[in-house]
Amino acid sequence: MRYYYEMIEHQDDLPIRLFVNSVEHIPFHWHKELELIYVLQGTVIVHVDQKQYELGQDGIIAINSMAVHQIERTIQDNVLLTLQFNPELLGDGVSLNCISDQGEGSHRGAFDRIRSELARMAWETSKKAPGYRSFALGSLQLLAGCLQRYFAKDAGQVGNKDAKDYDYIRLSRVLQYVDSHYSQKITLQTMADQEHLSLHYFSHFFSDKIGVPFQKYLTSVRLEKAAAALTETGNSMTQIALDCGFANVKLFNKYFKEKFGCTPSVYRESALNAGSAQGNRKPLTYEESSSGDYYETDTIQAMKSLFRYLEQDESKDRETGHRLSPVAAEEEVLLSIDAAAEGTPYAPHWNKVTTAGRAAEGLRYDWREQFMEMQREMRFSHIRFHGIFNDEMMVYQENEEGEPIYNWAYVDKLYDFLLEAGIRPFVELGFMPSLLRRSGETIFWWRGNISPPADQNKWNGLVRAFLIHCLNRYGIEEVRQWYFEVWNEPDLSGVCWAGSKEEYFFFYEATARAIKAVDSSLKVGGPALGYGSLWNDEWTEDFMAYCQDRSVPLDFFSFHVYSEYPQRKDEADKLTRIMPPSYYLDSVVRLRSKLGIEKSPSLELYMTEWNFSLYDRNLIHDTMFMAPFVIHHAAATIGTMDAIAFWSFTDVFEESVVPPSPFYGGFGLVNRDGLKKPGYFALKLLGKLGERLIAKGDGYIVTGRQRGGLQLLFYYYTHVDKLFASGDWSGLTELSRYSVFEENGHRAITVLLEGLTGIYKLTSYRLDRDCGSVFDEWVKLGAPLHPTHEELEYLEGRSGPAIAATTIEAHGRYELNCTLSPHGVAMYLLEPIYE
Repeated sequence: MRYYYEMIEHQDDLPIRLFVNSVEHIPFHWHKELELIYVLQGTVIVHVDQKQYELGQDGIIAINSMAVHQIERTIQDNVLLTLQFNPELLGDGVSLNCISDQGEGSHRGAFDRIRSELARMAWETSKKAPGYRSFALGSLQLLAGCLQRYFAKDAGQVGNKDAKDYDYIRLSRVLQYVDSHYSQKITLQTMADQEHLSLHYFSHFFSDKIGVPFQKYLTSVRLEKAAAALTETGNSMTQIALDCGFANVKLFNKYFKEKFGCTPSVYRESALNAGSAQGNRKPLTYEESSSGDYYETDTIQAMKSLFRYLEQDESKDRETGHRLSPVAAEEEVLLSIDAAAEGTPYAPHWNKVTTAGRAAEGLRYDWREQFMEMQREMRFSHIRFHGIFNDEMMVYQENEEGEPIYNWAYVDKLYDFLLEAGIRPFVELGFMPSLLRRSGETIFWWRGNISPPADQNKWNGLVRAFLIHCLNRYGIEEVRQWYFEVWNEPDLSGVCWAGSKEEYFFFYEATARAIKAVDSSLKVGGPALGYGSLWNDEWTEDFMAYCQDRSVPLDFFSFHVYSEYPQRKDEADKLTRIMPPSYYLDSVVRLRSKLGIEKSPSLELYMTEWNFSLYDRNLIHDTMFMAPFVIHHAAATIGTMDAIAFWSFTDVFEESVVPPSPFYGGFGLVNRDGLKKPGYFALKLLGKLGERLIAKGDGYIVTGRQRGGLQLLFYYYTHVDKLFASGDWSGLTELSRYSVFEENGHRAITVLLEGLTGIYKLTSYRLDRDCGSVFDEWVKLGAPLHPTHEELEYLEGRSGPAIAATTIEAHGRYELNCTLSPHGVAMYLLEPIYE
């Protein structure tokens, strides 16, 4: 209750503030702007003009300029859309009486018009398509006209404006005084004397403006301060009562129970328990989460209730009913490339490590069939997955005396297959065999044990026996080219690691020394750090300090990044938020700074997991968006680390129960039926780039080869819109998955290749929603839930880029033209023809 007169800051370049929020309690305040509140979900109580209104879903209330108001939640949660704008838009001195809970009656059409214009404003300001400002202003004008025509009060109801302004200046002084002196003795007479008014006049003045008597308001302020003290301090009840201005604890308890329905001690205990629950809420284990994910994504679809008021016109898809993107203005881009430039060498880091869910899946025929096809086309050098020591791999048993029995049969079947396919293990050492675990915590549908070992020596023995077996089977020169990563995301305590940070540090040291004891040339590292710790705590610094202080072996550092904002534990009640496109590179830069990587050139850096979403049911994962997403982040991070490993190569992946739909938003580059998604072809096109970098910028990368020729890769990255990024996923459905993106027009690219001379074969590749996006083809096919063999063959033939080839002749300069739609990708290969 510190600020009572609120200064409204308008958003962007619009004369409004439009936002979505949930309300617990907003104390009495006022502002110059007129405020329009629309209830998207739940119910809310609004106090205004000495009256109280309870609004349910679809409820609307207009709060006039300078009207003192308060907003409170009911027993239900709520989501509100609030619009604030200058009252001068309505005309001088206009006051409104617009409250839908009074019965819409003959004004039903007017209220629906308000909802419609609010919906359009929310849509336009979220999408920010060309012309959005004009559309939003148009809707604002129409909304203001509707308010003025149907809800303006009679002129006689409107008081003198100057007198009203003076009254609120006086009231502001009173409320600020109360907020500053609530712990002291304040009486009605005190305030009347301060304002040079009679007791009787001040009493009526305050009640008239606020709607409650002064003493009741003062008590309310004191109770709110006391409630904060109960949760934020460890002070005794007596101390809090006195600090907040109550004469004694008995009176404090009486008033507190009347307002909050419980005693102060019960309130404090409940708040502490809730805080503890929130602290454990962010990462959930399988038993706690329906999806079994690392984190539970917290989203809403509140805007659905409003978007249904958008006009039913030709901008709606007739089949699905979802809004179509408007045709936006075309963007023109002119590039000049020195085709004769030698370029600089660089290391492609996107084709070193691929990933999969867990080891046991690699024993399946469909997994292997998909992997072999991908490996033939892209040739990764290493593969990483969870669970090489899972119980299902049957590596560890004990005899009656408790002595270990090692069984490498399934490990051999998997590793033999991988090495024959030309790929080496990037070994994630985990999870814990049940017979070695200290406690019973698990993660995922397949219940990987996340416990530290009950006996560290037995774990060390398992690791040593595993390495000795691999050395004997595959040879020391081979195994020296593998990587051994100690565990997965141990910083997510209670999720992937059931011990403390210090216990992991000890565990890492013991494991690393056990590995080096077998052969000092073996590469060991970790910790496969979750990106939340990268941004929100000092886990990285503590780990590095531990390793340096104790001379613990660390050949590489591994970490993970996804788009969702890594909420801190005290932010568990916030919605999932999608970070901007720069977030991945920002994370790498931040980590390099934490590691002091410039001073440790021998320390290799691996991003061993990354994808758009950490939620393995995010429907965006199947869309055309993923192709430019993959290319954008691969290009942006060139030169910053040794490998960037997309998670994962296939939807044959069982961290949680697999849905029936063939396109359910799984992590994979390939769906479970072997259909290749756009992200797959993005990596394949990246693999066609040359070994020398000539030019790189927003939406393009140009390379060359020593033997001649050029490779030009263009992509049109379009990020999710403001609404989706804020946690409202109303626009995302099974069949309609593109309405959650910013709305952009086509991009026309003209490339001038300077210094290009000779005859070339020009091969072009085009990948967009109309050509090569298997999800979009599946929708066109009718979205069969269980595709037949014939339908799968058809979809397989419709996936992948369109290819065309021609011969060109250049005489020092050549102009290349390319047009990309949002999410589109195009590549051009110029190969010299010798005569």
